[in-house]
Amino acid sequence: MLLSAAHLTLLLSFVAMYTGLGPHLDALGLDASQVIWLRLVGLPGMFASLFAGVLARRLGGAGVARAGFALAGSLIGTAAASLVFVTGVALAVPSMISLFGETAAPNRAGGMALNGFVLFLGASVGPLTARLRLDFPILLVALAALMGVAVASLTGFARLTRANTPEVPA
Repeated sequence: MLLSAAHLTLLLSFVAMYTGLGPHLDALGLDASQVIWLRLVGLPGMFASLFAGVLARRLGGAGVARAGFALAGSLIGTAAASLVFVTGVALAVPSMISLFGETAAPNRAGGMALNGFVLFLGASVGPLTARLRLDFPILLVALAALMGVAVASLTGFARLTRANTPEVPA
């Protein structure tokens, strides 16, 4: 449940932020081409997902996922640079998928099915969240708070997993 609670926030926050960003930028007087360019700023951050596996081997999957959530959930990062936000999400997504697979072993197919359901549930709720008629800064604060809840959920998950893993003698 802790893993699912954290995972739900990923695409929810990503979709909600970009859904809310468009009307906010329109209200600031930016035209459509300027909005597209601002959204493209986050594109290089997606390449961070290519390094999530290497980082997970060094820091553990939960550690990389927590770092991704914390990076994406920082209010300054979300508000000031979609690059930072997208990088955090790009680090968290593959790490979370790996955690679902590891946790579900030996029933990985069921774990991956649950992973997909939770991820897409978040993506479906994201636009609804952005349409709550909140001012954009308030939306960002709410999304940052969700990312904080995700970090706490992953911390609890990591502690429970560690507590339930038998130590292997050296």
